Amino acid sequence: MIAQVYSLDLSVFRLINRGFNHPILDQFFNLLADGRFWTPILILAAVYLVLRGKDRTKAWVILTILSVAIGDPLISNPLKHFFHRPRPYQSVEGVREVSPGSGQNRWTPAVRLSAIPESEVSNGRSFPSSHVANAVAAATSARLVWGPSMRWPWIVVALAALGRVYTGDHYPTDVLASIPLSILYTWVIAQILNRVWVKVGPLSFPKLFARLPSFLHSR
Repeated sequence: MIAQVYSLDLSVFRLINRGFNHPILDQFFNLLADGRFWTPILILAAVYLVLRGKDRTKAWVILTILSVAIGDPLISNPLKHFFHRPRPYQSVEGVREVSPGSGQNRWTPAVRLSAIPESEVSNGRSFPSSHVANAVAAATSARLVWGPSMRWPWIVVALAALGRVYTGDHYPTDVLASIPLSILYTWVIAQILNRVWVKVGPLSFPKLFARLPSFLHSR
């Protein structure tokens, strides 16, 4: 059974990684996963929304930040170390690895066909995908704050999941497993945060609490 799942996983991976390549897609998915590019933009956007955004927007930003800050280092990263699964480009022959270029050419994706013997892999960090888990945390937070009508963030999740396979960084099972994992811990964090808010809000932020008695969307 495990062998069959891996075989299917590898077949789908090869279809995405090698099946529909294009320089525009190389650039797009490389940029989408570039943390050095997006981190300062997202930090500035978060600060602006907390200071100037509407009440529910502030709730979404706070819940997203907490979910990423807790989920990434305390859940996703320990699981990476526990499973120690090599990334596809580290252990599978013929993988098309798309990554930032070196030096001044980092905006031009570097495309390589490489494989490193598993015995030489010292940093197996394929399972789960932190990129996808963090995107799911933001999308789940939006769903919890605004309700089921908030669907568009899941487009970003789908692109992030597809991109991590396209670039050769993750297997399909890595990104698929990251989705329920992130939904679960984001939901738990949201419930705890909302209970704290119900107790602390009326005393510390009475005006805001009057406008926003719950961080979560009421059904």
